[in-house]
Amino acid sequence: MKSVSSLESARRRLSGRSMAERAVAPVSHTPLSTAEVAQLRSVTPGADNVIHLNHAGASLPTQATLDAQIHHLQHEAMTGGYEAANDAAERSEAVYSSLGSLIGATHSELARLEHATAAWNAGFWSVPMKAGQRIITANAAYGANAVGFLRAVERRGVIIDVVGDDEHGQVDVAELANRVDDDVALIALTHVPTNGGLVNPAAAVGTVANAAGVPYLLDACQSVGQLHIDVDEIGCDLLSGTGRKYLRGPRGTGFLYASERIIDRLIPDHPDHHGADWTTPSEYVLQPTAQRFESWEFSHAGWLGLGNAVDEAVEIGTRRIEATVYERADSLRAQLQAAGFTVWDLGPRPCGIVTATRPDLDPSAAKTALRAQGVNISVTTPASTRFDSANRNLPDLMRISVHYITTEAEIRQAVHTLASL
Repeated sequence: MKSVSSLESARRRLSGRSMAERAVAPVSHTPLSTAEVAQLRSVTPGADNVIHLNHAGASLPTQATLDAQIHHLQHEAMTGGYEAANDAAERSEAVYSSLGSLIGATHSELARLEHATAAWNAGFWSVPMKAGQRIITANAAYGANAVGFLRAVERRGVIIDVVGDDEHGQVDVAELANRVDDDVALIALTHVPTNGGLVNPAAAVGTVANAAGVPYLLDACQSVGQLHIDVDEIGCDLLSGTGRKYLRGPRGTGFLYASERIIDRLIPDHPDHHGADWTTPSEYVLQPTAQRFESWEFSHAGWLGLGNAVDEAVEIGTRRIEATVYERADSLRAQLQAAGFTVWDLGPRPCGIVTATRPDLDPSAAKTALRAQGVNISVTTPASTRFDSANRNLPDLMRISVHYITTEAEIRQAVHTLASL
């Protein structure tokens, strides 16, 4: 824990700023043009096959991302899995550099994991926790993470401390700062929840965590790939991400960022002899980098596919992706509201995940009916976000998520089809 003066200074800075200043920074970069979107859709095989508005579930990959996986699988089939891995070693190592460029991290701070939940759990369970210490979180916490909190209550005797929301529906950063004390083991925040477009003020939380010297774990599963992410700007110690959502990568891929400033304090819950060196029959030594979180076995094809998807996002530019996503989401919300739907999203500027209902329309039935007409959406239930759902008395919600490859024509057609149900 850092000095009281550092934390008090952070509290004063937060209390002296308006809620609008602590909210999400306005998007000021230029969205992708119609021609640019058309070009990106032309290299996405599924773009003309379906109106895909389920990017928060799993996005549509480009042909190049597919090819990266297929070519490696074919090489494995023709030469052997170990041999194909050796042949792809240089390309595999390059994926770390690609991820580093995406979020502002170094190679040594990145670990390859099989999905976002595995990455989050790897980071979460590595943080030292003692009985009676608190885990501070927020109403937007994801279900899998909340189960981890509850398991930590059972295993380690910690206390879950859920901070309330501000008037925008974001985590109340001033309240969070006031709750930080010597007994806090971890601040764990969901950046963008699964059940709506809220964007929590991750950097403001980072200011509090860093001033207090408290480890800070950010679940960026839904934000990496649709928002600009810089781990230094955010100030997180740990960040978990996935490939299959807004990065447009393969399923079964994910990653963990573990800052070099905290790595020596992090002890993986179940390392193997890739994440650690077995030095004598009775001793082992953890890798000095984030590699300590990795296992030896993984999908080489999936990892290479993820690398291609990340390279594509970096080439387009995450700030332009973010601007485009916000533009599409604003349009979708306006059209849904004009068609008589209730939109449930929180925050001063919600992102690309849109949740909506209509009293006479069952969300699951709507999903099925839309699928039959070539439109993909999903349904989010209270079981995924118990804190927020209980706080707002949420029903099942239609989740309609856009990306930079979504067109205005697709939004109009989807809303028209939905309104006709």
